[in-house]
Amino acid sequence: CSSYQPPEELSGLAQVQGSAITESPEDGTTTLKVGFPLKKMGKSRAMPELTGKKPTEAKETPRKLTLTSLLHYLWHEADLGKWYPAMEGKRYWGLVHSVLRRTAAGKIVKGQDLARILYVPEQFKAEQKAEISAARNRLFGNLRQTQSGSSPLGLLIAEYKTHDPNSMGARFVFKHAPDCSFYADKDLARRFDSVFSEQLQLAGFVDGAHPIVIATFSISKKGFPTLHEIGMMLVSRNWIPFETIRESELVSALVDQKRAFQKSLRFNLDAGTPIASGVLLDMRDPVALFVADDPNDTDAVAAIVDTASESSFVDWRWIDHEPMPAFPDRDLGRSNHLSGDTDDVQ
Repeated sequence: CSSYQPPEELSGLAQVQGSAITESPEDGTTTLKVGFPLKKMGKSRAMPELTGKKPTEAKETPRKLTLTSLLHYLWHEADLGKWYPAMEGKRYWGLVHSVLRRTAAGKIVKGQDLARILYVPEQFKAEQKAEISAARNRLFGNLRQTQSGSSPLGLLIAEYKTHDPNSMGARFVFKHAPDCSFYADKDLARRFDSVFSEQLQLAGFVDGAHPIVIATFSISKKGFPTLHEIGMMLVSRNWIPFETIRESELVSALVDQKRAFQKSLRFNLDAGTPIASGVLLDMRDPVALFVADDPNDTDAVAAIVDTASESSFVDWRWIDHEPMPAFPDRDLGRSNHLSGDTDDVQ
């Protein structure tokens, strides 16, 4: 069933649902609390949130979405982490653009309509260059400086292509927007190289992978976009997210074997917190898929085992150096856990 939603607790969604993500049944909108600025004051890089009040009580810090977890949320809501065999050959950037734009509708971020400030490049066609540029300029027009001196920041979601040093710092180019360069100062360009070097190496290693960037940006007085903060997520040739080599192998095997599944995403959870890599959707009951990227990391493996064992769901594990174990048959019912040990399969 394409409307089936896997359990939130098998990903990072449960941690932010109802706190950083609040849905309003009355008007159909969703309010997203984010932990990064969406305003720029004068020449400063960004305007921090200020309440103007001294704290009067000790309480838990409210959960807010990071820049990357906002990307996770939009990808999840757009069902781009969900896969069914009938989707084979039907996913391309034009579809990704369309569903992300549709998903942004009705999402409120810091009091403003997310769709109004979100730029997702459409599928580029040279014969439609003028129309594409005009549509982009209309969105950039929403980011002009206000009378108070502040400027709303835009949000970019695009596939990273390259960046090169220049007099300003670096010039970034994104696929599907070859006629619109973005610029970053030297400090941001240096931090980009430091933070994302391993992800970009992994993207180059995995055949067909796409490095997806989410970034805040402003429009300079001269009209060109300037980057402020950047996050990244890797996706497969079918636009399904993955974090590690083993997760990319898992996603590839599931697609090749024509399985239906949902890829789990971290949202705000740190890299050391174990979650299911995905959930099989073609079973009578959810089956959580757990993968250890480094079987030699005994602490990480133990944490995965504990998480899987404490879950009330059937699970499949690939946590050793052996080849990937077989997936459970589609008609398999509830059991304890499923792994490479056939004695455990009931």
